[in-house]
Amino acid sequence: MENTSAPSSNIEWTLADFLSTYRYWAVFFSSLLLAIGGQGFSTVFPLISQMAGSSAQTIGIFYFGSTLGWVAGAFLGFIVASRHGRSALISPILVCAIVAISFLPAPALWGSPAFLFLFGVVFGTVRAVFPLAIAIFLVGGRPGKIDFGCALTLLSTTILISAFAPIGASWLYGLDLGAVPVVSAFLACLLLAVILLVPAGNLAFDEAPRPRHTPLAPRRRSPLLVAVILVMPPILIFLMAIGVHLFQANDADVTSSPVTLLLALLVFGIAVAAFIYLAYWVYRIHGELAGAARSQRLLTPLAGMLIAILVPLGLPVLVMTLGDLLNDRARDRGHGSLISIAWLGIWSFILPPVAIGMIQNAANESYGMGSDRRNSDSTVAVFR
Repeated sequence: MENTSAPSSNIEWTLADFLSTYRYWAVFFSSLLLAIGGQGFSTVFPLISQMAGSSAQTIGIFYFGSTLGWVAGAFLGFIVASRHGRSALISPILVCAIVAISFLPAPALWGSPAFLFLFGVVFGTVRAVFPLAIAIFLVGGRPGKIDFGCALTLLSTTILISAFAPIGASWLYGLDLGAVPVVSAFLACLLLAVILLVPAGNLAFDEAPRPRHTPLAPRRRSPLLVAVILVMPPILIFLMAIGVHLFQANDADVTSSPVTLLLALLVFGIAVAAFIYLAYWVYRIHGELAGAARSQRLLTPLAGMLIAILVPLGLPVLVMTLGDLLNDRARDRGHGSLISIAWLGIWSFILPPVAIGMIQNAANESYGMGSDRRNSDSTVAVFR
């Protein structure tokens, strides 16, 4: 396994740099798989143990071992991950998989306190090492506070998504009221996580990021129009829901009415159109800002679009980084901040279309600043 303790470069990694690497997404999806598998398994585990004749005290031994596993995970995260990042993540996964496989041919092990304690330790280690090691990896790239926070926020969404895992685990448990389907699904998550991590190579971000740009010609748009287009679907859905509720309160059957069906199809069509426009806007704004002035803080248009529409919290995070970039450009040109980062952050999570309109307005102003700067430089050159 390669040593990743080489001296860090002087170049600071940006959020766009992180998101443009395979290793970031390998860690993201492997963390997601382990969060889903771990959450689902731990939810159904008490039922499986009780069917095997385990007492409440015996089940508690597993969770006690899982808590102690965080100590081992902290050691791997802080000591091993800084030098051998991939080994620090893959090794506990493989050990956990070997222990889990032992349960399948020997169901009696579900009632063994010693074995449950061992399984709890390796299970807790796997769940602990990822968040700690990920923070170590990101810090190695020496990003700014906003870039580090946004990169870590995206990774933390794996915990939110894993909240749906108990539903799937319960369904698997109900197939034959046994451990085989649940443990098999857990093992599948472990295996897929390893498959994702193996090609990632050096997980540390201690080298210079790869340059990338796909510039597009800057173009001004109406911030109000952009916000209205994107905010229209949720408003229409809300109004339609209120209307249906009011009619049903008056004992009117509107759910089977052709008019209601047509309105629902109309709202659905508007929502699809707005979604397409959102993808188009994200694609264009990344390329246009790169066309105005290249920056390592910008993703390529395609990458930005895919992250905004597919990654949980991807759009708010991208909007925040764009706002910070536009403020930095304005300050570099001798102007004040174009946009309030505090209000941008609030609107990004409460009502993203408003935040998008703020970004478009700031982008329009930044294009004007670029023109003014070029015109002034040309005038100075003439008089010289």
